[in-house]
Amino acid sequence: MTTLDPARIGSRPDGLSRLLGTVPVDPDRAADDLATQAAMLAGTPVTVAAWCSERWQVLAGSGVGTAGLPAGGPASVPGRSRRPGLIVGADGPAALCWDPDAELGPAVVERLRQGRAWLSLQLIRSQSRVEVDSAAAETDAVREVSRRLLTVRDLDQVLLTVAEQTLRLLESDICGVMLRDGDVVQMRACVGNRSTETARLQMRRGQGVAGLVFLTGEPAKVDSYLEDRTISDDFMSLAEREETRSALAVPLRLRGEFLGVLEVWRRRRSVFTDRDMRRMVTLADFATIAIDNARLYDEQAAAADRLGRARDALQQQVAVLDRTSRLQQDLLQIVIGGGGLPAIARTVATELSCEIAVYGPDGVRLAGHRARDIVSQLPEVLPTGTGGPALADRRALARPVYADGDQVGQVLLVRTERAGDILDAVAVQVAMACSLALLRERAASRARAEASEQVLWDLLQGPVEHRLAARTRAQQLNVQLAGGLRVLHGRIENIDALATQLGWDTSQTDRVRRRVLRTVRTLQGRGLALASLRGDLLVAIAADLDRNGAKDLVNGFAAAIHEEVPELQLTWGISREHAEVVDLPSALNEARTALSAAKRFGGRNVFLYEELGIVRLLLGSGDDPDLQTFVDEVTGPLLDYDRDNDGSLVRTLRAFFDADCSQKLAADRLFVHHKTLRYRLERIRQLTGLDLGRHEDRMRADFALRLLQVTRADSEADGAGAEPER
Repeated sequence: MTTLDPARIGSRPDGLSRLLGTVPVDPDRAADDLATQAAMLAGTPVTVAAWCSERWQVLAGSGVGTAGLPAGGPASVPGRSRRPGLIVGADGPAALCWDPDAELGPAVVERLRQGRAWLSLQLIRSQSRVEVDSAAAETDAVREVSRRLLTVRDLDQVLLTVAEQTLRLLESDICGVMLRDGDVVQMRACVGNRSTETARLQMRRGQGVAGLVFLTGEPAKVDSYLEDRTISDDFMSLAEREETRSALAVPLRLRGEFLGVLEVWRRRRSVFTDRDMRRMVTLADFATIAIDNARLYDEQAAAADRLGRARDALQQQVAVLDRTSRLQQDLLQIVIGGGGLPAIARTVATELSCEIAVYGPDGVRLAGHRARDIVSQLPEVLPTGTGGPALADRRALARPVYADGDQVGQVLLVRTERAGDILDAVAVQVAMACSLALLRERAASRARAEASEQVLWDLLQGPVEHRLAARTRAQQLNVQLAGGLRVLHGRIENIDALATQLGWDTSQTDRVRRRVLRTVRTLQGRGLALASLRGDLLVAIAADLDRNGAKDLVNGFAAAIHEEVPELQLTWGISREHAEVVDLPSALNEARTALSAAKRFGGRNVFLYEELGIVRLLLGSGDDPDLQTFVDEVTGPLLDYDRDNDGSLVRTLRAFFDADCSQKLAADRLFVHHKTLRYRLERIRQLTGLDLGRHEDRMRADFALRLLQVTRADSEADGAGAEPER
């Protein structure tokens, strides 16, 4: 197959160039047009695919299909793929595939990359429209549910309507409304059940999913009811009879009072999403109001004036919920548009006439509006805990903000006279919007971290040309590699023992490892952008540090990590300074040697390579086969003789060197006759061929003994120089 001439492509406008200048209405048509024009330009069939529902889906084209695409999707591609016959990247869902044996010129490949980026933008644009339309449809559905709920007055009818509408909107098989009665929640309305026992359920705190909600006051779900071990097994037999697979439950709460639980079950294999959770929470809000309305109606049937007041209160609540719904839509639009925490804070403060601030886990303010320093007004507001902070001012509300399963901060809202009670209804939604915004920021941070990690390993392990290119990429990431460069090598010594002792699971252990890496990367004013953690070994590159600066840096890391996880123990080794990035592989070996010394000798949590002296020669070559052969040649015959004859040749030789090669002093220290010492030295000469009267042979024997002490530390070596002979 011939290669297309790049000059010809650049000299005339082709169909693909004209296509890239258009804004299509239909993404499917755009995919067809791209496949056609790409095939014409490349001279070979081209497949156009997109990542959809956790798999690759062919959109158009008759090329090679999706066989060569990464199974993990675009997110598993750190940059743009350079594999033959494949164009895919982490910046969009689209991919192009063709025969890898087809020879395409660089200009053609670049034009195809532009086509892939163009289609990715169209797909993202189309998906954004779908999400906005879906959110609008969901709002209409929720409003219709609220309208139907609020037209019912009888409590039993309210509960039945709640169950029916929840069943429909959550696309589930069973729905039940359980109300609190003292220390239990009891089923009051149930639809879709097969067993009468389901309609009579009673649960105490901690029993089943509803009992878990009763215990914690928070929503709960299980994806496999019979296999999940986070819930009790009190109702497993009933779950088998009902053939339930997954469940989702949220608390029914009104003005801080726990009323009961709203729960749905599905008989098919499925996973309740965050969107399902939001729908359920919204329905629960409406349900609690409807339940409260029905109760008020029953209580006020004999008093028309009280009924009027209840109606007014209900209308006020509806107005609050309507404002809440609008605010939720506004916040969703901000998150989708990438507005971030400042835009969220500004919108909430403007819409609700309140003060708002968002703080990180360390109390640092991330964003705020109309509130210069809420923390100074509320000094007790930031202690972390599963139950939330204890507020010093009743005007304030605080809600935790989560990202990737970790609590990463809190959002604080302070009422003003104009704000009213709407903050109670929107606090969770505001915290959720902040969580989504932080998740977007974390995704960008992860992408930068992955790029930095690739630069790090190219610098430490890549060939020379990769190291030079990595230096340029580091500058693009605003990482300066000027001045003397040092490699820091750390080891987490006891994380497995801690996991066993404290009962951590794998996710908790990995979270601790991520904390260590995050501390090294982001320690205020001293973090290292080029850092990576593989297993329990951490590697980082630092610039322009002298000995004291390097020690201070590592001690700062150790103090910060100790504050996060006091029981965690880390050992560090640091290389010498190197002027050029091409020397960093050698620096890594030096850091490994220093870490090995720290591990073997202990006593400090950081060792510098230049302070190891002769030990660095021993540890740096300890795994070298030639060096081990040298040790065996000198000490092997002596160890064999001592073992077979219950002798003391190794001990004698060591005592001889410790006495500065004085036979008389060595004999006195060993409590033996000087003739016995001379006999042993002669025996050593016969076994090893070493003449201890020659300086070179003495150096050889002395070095071998010291190396034996470091690398083997066997019983014969340990015994030398212990108690004197009797």
